Amino acid sequence: MNRKVDVRKKYTREAKELEITIVKLEELDTYVTLKEFREVTEPYYMYINGELVKKIDKNFTLLEYTPLHENYNVRAHIDDKSNILEYYFDITDGNIVEEGIPYYDDLYLDVVFYQECATKSSTYINLEDRNDLSDALKSGAIDQEKYNFAYEVADKLMKELKSKTNRFVNRGIEDYLKYRKNII
Repeated sequence: MNRKVDVRKKYTREAKELEITIVKLEELDTYVTLKEFREVTEPYYMYINGELVKKIDKNFTLLEYTPLHENYNVRAHIDDKSNILEYYFDITDGNIVEEGIPYYDDLYLDVVFYQECATKSSTYINLEDRNDLSDALKSGAIDQEKYNFAYEVADKLMKELKSKTNRFVNRGIEDYLKYRKNII
């Protein structure tokens, strides 16, 4: 089963008015997609560390990296005060670009790196959607090899996050500041 995801459409359900910018970072062989929410139908909230945290609202941004030689797509949730709330990594079976638009083949498993401004205490890493991955294996949507591969990629990624060596997290807010439209 192909779970090809168009980065322009992921996490945009709440958008009433959305500004999208896509840029290729040659030095990283990566595409950056900036989704700036100008208006939303309603804010999107989630509980993080026991606190209700707003993840999408007017003037919030999603900064997304689609690296062409990695098996993940990473999305940084940025609030209206330029704080990064979390980095959300979709584990993928590959990332491609068609007609200038980044896509990834979602492998169900996700790694979330929550930041202090969202947790109100400290950063932490969470492995999510393990049940979705198991269900995909049971239903035949993926085979045992893809199942194992997803965990291998997630394990490597979590080690990078712990050792502070992930190149996209280490860029911080740099690309957001460089490519945002400043229409606020």
